[in-house]
Amino acid sequence: MPWMSAVLIVISAAVVSVLGFLLANEAAREWYSGLVKPPLAPPGEVVVYAWPVALIAVVAGALRVAKATGSFRGASSALGLYFTLLAGGMIWNLAFFGLADAGLAFGVMTVVLILAFALVREFDRYSRTAALIQLPYLGWLMFAAYLSAATWGVNAEA
Repeated sequence: MPWMSAVLIVISAAVVSVLGFLLANEAAREWYSGLVKPPLAPPGEVVVYAWPVALIAVVAGALRVAKATGSFRGASSALGLYFTLLAGGMIWNLAFFGLADAGLAFGVMTVVLILAFALVREFDRYSRTAALIQLPYLGWLMFAAYLSAATWGVNAEA
């Protein structure tokens, strides 16, 4: 795998993580702490820090796919989904924390989930391991969808 592909994969996830952390600023955390929490909702800090941890699986899968194909071009469909999924996660962060709109965030998360399932399918074309290590991330996304929908549901103004 060319080193430039690996660098691009890792740096893109790092940038999304940093931007997401910045969006979850003090005002956003204050908004979140003032909401009625649905059952199973973790403390706000867990949500903020869980995203970068969850992205590790996505990055590892993308790196495995790039390595399996030997080039960025060889895995362009899978890596295109990877970058689109990163953008979707960033848009969810913007909707939920930046705009304080749980309803919009739920809609975005629905699209992100569809992209994530497509990503797993696409990764599996290149590496079964890359696909399988996405399962914890899919689990986190499903939980985030639940949190978005339930937060929206118990907070009419959210």
